[in-house]
Amino acid sequence: MITTRSITLAGTALAAGLVAAQPAPAQELIYGSWTPAREYQNAKVMPGMFKAIEEKTGGKVKWKLIPGGQLVDGKTTFTGVKDGLVQAGLAIPQYVPNTVPALFMLYSTIVLGHNDVVASTGAVLETLYFNCPDCLEDIKKLNAVSLGGWTSSAYLLACTTPVKSLADLKGKRVRAAGGNADMLKMAGAVPVGATLVEAVSLLQRGGLDCQHGIADWLRTFGYADFAKHVVDMPLGLSGPALGFFMNRDAWNKLTPEQKKIHLDEAVKLSAEMAIGNFIVANEEGLQAVIKDKGVQMIKPDADFASIATEYQKVQKARNVETGKSFGLKDPGAIIDAYEKNLEKWRKLSPAIGRDVDKFTEALNKEIFSKVDVNKL
Repeated sequence: MITTRSITLAGTALAAGLVAAQPAPAQELIYGSWTPAREYQNAKVMPGMFKAIEEKTGGKVKWKLIPGGQLVDGKTTFTGVKDGLVQAGLAIPQYVPNTVPALFMLYSTIVLGHNDVVASTGAVLETLYFNCPDCLEDIKKLNAVSLGGWTSSAYLLACTTPVKSLADLKGKRVRAAGGNADMLKMAGAVPVGATLVEAVSLLQRGGLDCQHGIADWLRTFGYADFAKHVVDMPLGLSGPALGFFMNRDAWNKLTPEQKKIHLDEAVKLSAEMAIGNFIVANEEGLQAVIKDKGVQMIKPDADFASIATEYQKVQKARNVETGKSFGLKDPGAIIDAYEKNLEKWRKLSPAIGRDVDKFTEALNKEIFSKVDVNKL
């Protein structure tokens, strides 16, 4: 005989089973970007990355992109991620040297003498994950994990008035930080430690004479409205930009499979940014502002090349000294590893060319297949 109590228990068990069978509610996570909505990463790459994550997790993990510095800026991204104000963002070490000293030193190691973004991106990421335990410790102290990244292409000087020589550069206020600031100070300029976003209004108001950065930023940040004279000589590239700097608590809530999905997509993000943004769009952006904004390329005098050659002579010693001042035990070993990895990736780069898929495959083979997502 079935009693009322039996029916009640059976109903309770059935209800519990139905609740257990329901999928867990989707996590909606926030990626706070301080760059403009039209900037390449926000407009071209992140939407596809977030769509892929949502599809591959069966809708259980959703990301929302909030660009334009609405939640965090270039400096507060680190604390914003640490405190969970945003679950991820774009983190640039040169803005907060005291917060991430090892990463700052690595970022301050400017790659001079070539403009191979593929080689430098592969090399700096290999250094970060395998040769710089202090870098990983910097990230852990901020309650974060870092998935992927990239270097810039070689920087150019874009100024409000023509600069053709070292004499012209002397006394010019130039947006620059880290190793770039040291290099330009040696050349007689006055470095100003503004962020990329802050540089827009500073150029407009006359607080800056020059912006030191990639050509495409003339278009995406609007520098070409004020800085129409570009010195036609590359002045080194730097990185890593930590493209997917993620809150560790949010990361630990993901399943191992979801973590792997995020890492895989971050590797694609790295390859797409390095090639799509810092090579292809960079070239297109320069041509666009020349055509549409009246930007002029200024061929400098022969003495201008000494900016890079003279700084190359002292760069390593300066960075080692900086690293030691931050308490790093062996900063020279990190720089040595980076230089060795650059040699390796310069040999791999020609076969990769501008093929994002090939670069993604190479990054996975050489680096990320060896990264344990559960130990990041």
